[in-house]
Amino acid sequence: MNDLLAQGVQLMVLGMGVVIAFLLILVAVMTGLSALVQRFAPESTGGQPAAAPAPAGASPAPQLSRQRKAAIQAAIRQHRAQR
Repeated sequence: MNDLLAQGVQLMVLGMGVVIAFLLILVAVMTGLSALVQRFAPESTGGQPAAAPAPAGASPAPQLSRQRKAAIQAAIRQHRAQR
């Protein structure tokens, strides 16, 4: 029984060592890839991402009337009250 317990502990330590080694390798690889991305594709200095250009022929979003806005808000309130 004592040998079986020792073998179980040995297997557990080996498994934990493998997991820790894998995680350390993963962290090293991710750090290296992050450094590569920062080196070859640095972030823009604008601070905000550029807006996607509108497709050709697309019209701007239509303005909603006050009545339509009120109807939408009432529908949202009613839906939230039902939950």
